[in-house]
Amino acid sequence: MNQNISLAKYLLVCALGFGLGGALWGWVLYSELPDLEYPFHFMAIVIMGLFGGVSLVWFNKSVRNISKSVLAGLLGYCIGFIAVAVFAYPLYLYGGLFLAPLGYLVEIGVLKEFINLEPNIGIGSLWLLFFFIGIVVGLFYALFLKVKNWSLIWRGGIGFALGSLISPVIGNLLGNAFNSLLISYLTTFSLIGIILGLFLSWGVYLSLRGESKASDKTIM
Repeated sequence: MNQNISLAKYLLVCALGFGLGGALWGWVLYSELPDLEYPFHFMAIVIMGLFGGVSLVWFNKSVRNISKSVLAGLLGYCIGFIAVAVFAYPLYLYGGLFLAPLGYLVEIGVLKEFINLEPNIGIGSLWLLFFFIGIVVGLFYALFLKVKNWSLIWRGGIGFALGSLISPVIGNLLGNAFNSLLISYLTTFSLIGIILGLFLSWGVYLSLRGESKASDKTIM
């Protein structure tokens, strides 16, 4: 990794890249309402794979490395989306069981209104599906970018799951404030992308910076 790139600058660029991809994902879903009930649209594979892949290696001007990163994202999201489609019900069921204790603090009906999007798009309720997809995406980025596997696997899973739980709450609040469902979707998915991007770029930066320092010590 370029020694002149700071962590803050790298995180910012990746947050913008993944965030823009997320916003486009949200726009695609919004444009297909009310006939859509599932957030894992096939266009998200292309959008997130492209914008996320480029932003993770923007510091590297090599077309080869950029292509590898984009391909990693495309494969990761594609396989992740297919896998959760097969195991959607058990993942949804177990995810709901983990959220059940929150019913002691907030009514389940109210909770579902805030962590999902109107008219009937599950987001927070599908957090375990997001977690699984994040793990797969992190694994592919790790393999293609040749960084520490575990570093990106857990960050990808936690980042995507956390984003799916936090983002719709903020998206719904802003959407209700401006009486705009479009704002809810754009805000929710841009934040999902930003949070995922921050977690993944954090892992990539630390891994590549560690390798760079180790290489410098070897040369010295």
